[in-house]
Amino acid sequence: MARKTKAEAEATREAILDAAECVFMDKGVAKTSLEEIARKAGVTRGAVYWHFRNKADILDAMLERVRAPLGEMMDETAEADQGLASLKNLCVVALRKLAQDTRYFRVYMILFHRNESDQAIAKHRELAREATEFVTEILGRPENRIKLHPELTPAQAAYLLHTQMLGLFFDWLADPEQWPLADVAPTFVEAYFRGLLAER
Repeated sequence: MARKTKAEAEATREAILDAAECVFMDKGVAKTSLEEIARKAGVTRGAVYWHFRNKADILDAMLERVRAPLGEMMDETAEADQGLASLKNLCVVALRKLAQDTRYFRVYMILFHRNESDQAIAKHRELAREATEFVTEILGRPENRIKLHPELTPAQAAYLLHTQMLGLFFDWLADPEQWPLADVAPTFVEAYFRGLLAER
């Protein structure tokens, strides 16, 4: 059999991830087998194992695929002069992506509501650590720290912002019809930040 080109291998990998999203959404991660993912993708189970070690590896790749664009925005925010304005915008963009980007919606639905394993807890902790470290660094800048509520440290403010965003992600995904999230995102985010900032 001829060796696959790099482009063909990448296409197979993407097909496996697409198939996994569909099957995980339908059955949940714990009840899905690699054989089912392979069938849905139209490939052999060996092809799945060529690209991924297990279901946890697949879920990690699915998350990385949707988080890459936001990762670029996080880098830009970390380097931006305006700090808090960029951080607010990043929060709004994340909420609007959840409401408007089908792939982003599906992957986070799988992580929060279709994953009945210890891996989900570990992944939540990993994402929480990354998010709070990133926000703590932004809020810890002198020009931003002076704007915080005087009784909040940057780490505490970052934790509060993270848990508010996390709670909204989790709860809205359970009932997406309850709010037009893309429309109300700026209002929600502004309210979050008002709670973190000193009164002026």
